[in-house]
Amino acid sequence: MDVTIEARAEATTVCLAVAGEIDLATVDKLDRALREAISRSGVTEVVADLSAVTFCDSSGIAALDRAYGEGLRRGTVFRITAPRSSVRRVLELTGMLETLTGSLPRPSA
Repeated sequence: MDVTIEARAEATTVCLAVAGEIDLATVDKLDRALREAISRSGVTEVVADLSAVTFCDSSGIAALDRAYGEGLRRGTVFRITAPRSSVRRVLELTGMLETLTGSLPRPSA
């Protein structure tokens, strides 16, 4: 699995391009990248592009959920974009798709 971090021009949004398989063997790399992005000073939004993710197991779902929770604690919006159909299905089955894509309203802090 590869993760590329890119700050957008407005510098308040950080984009992560995630590629490959997210599983027990690779999830630590994703966790570190998500924590780094969310904890950056001045960042108000972190977007993880999952269009190149070919597989995601429960450890990957848990990492995305942790990032969402950390974002809530820090006041940073965390969301995912463009999950492939297989990853999208796993997110639907776990009830996380709407939360992680930003389709649901965020709870007030």
